[in-house]
Amino acid sequence: MMRTMLAFTRRSVVLFLRDKATVFFSFLSTLILIALYFLFIGKAYAGGLEEALGSYVSSANLYAVVYVQMIVGVLVLNSLSLSIGAFSTIAHDFENRRTDSFLLTPMKPSALLISYFLGGFIISFVLNVFTWLVSIVIIGLAFGYWVGVATMFAVMGILLFSSMVGCALMLLFTASVKSSAAIGVFSGVAGTFFGFLCGIYMPYEQLGAGVEKVGSVLPFTHITIWLKQIVLEDAFQSLGIADTFQSVMLEGFSAKNIGLLGMDFSLMHMLLFTAAVAVLCLVIAGRIIKRKLSA
Repeated sequence: MMRTMLAFTRRSVVLFLRDKATVFFSFLSTLILIALYFLFIGKAYAGGLEEALGSYVSSANLYAVVYVQMIVGVLVLNSLSLSIGAFSTIAHDFENRRTDSFLLTPMKPSALLISYFLGGFIISFVLNVFTWLVSIVIIGLAFGYWVGVATMFAVMGILLFSSMVGCALMLLFTASVKSSAAIGVFSGVAGTFFGFLCGIYMPYEQLGAGVEKVGSVLPFTHITIWLKQIVLEDAFQSLGIADTFQSVMLEGFSAKNIGLLGMDFSLMHMLLFTAAVAVLCLVIAGRIIKRKLSA
């Protein structure tokens, strides 16, 4: 059984990587966000900070802080978009009735579900880690700021959690829709939609309290805050940014804990909430897929 599960998991990974269009569109949200930051948002952020703090912090350090907190937001969106792309194989399997053939093998429905989840998780996590490592090198060469080794591995650990959450949520969505076309449409708008609501594109202080409350119920918001706090703490220490400016930057980058619907909950409580939502989504997705397999 284990060998069969591994074979199905490998199949999901290989099918995703072979489909160049799916891989490209999975990274589309990332490419759009990076383009927006380099062409407009990043310069606006850094320009505003330079105007306010330019006499205290160098321009290179300000840009380093802006882009390192941006890239971890990109990684959160990757956990979402890469999962969608990976799970498109599920929709194709149901549309083409391949699942009927799978059930003729020793594979049980629960094992097939686990294989689908593992395939999406491997794709999301490995490609996200690769993106993170490349980003560290680019930021280091461009601005002279090199992320600390402890922070680098801490981010990888959070990406492990983020990929699990992303896969659980997207497995539920994939199991709920009836066509692969719906997945493609959702993939096209998900990055922009979640980018704003999770405080990745713009800080909540510019979007308003209403958007912040809506964002607080989304699991990816709290993962983004967690990642930003980790990398910003490292950047503040490495670049020698004074304590008096750190709270201003945390607020300006949507890196402060926002609780839930305006209620004051710690970040740890919100991460537990995020994990609980992911488990619930995974359980519901499992029941839907098992129902489809028995139909």
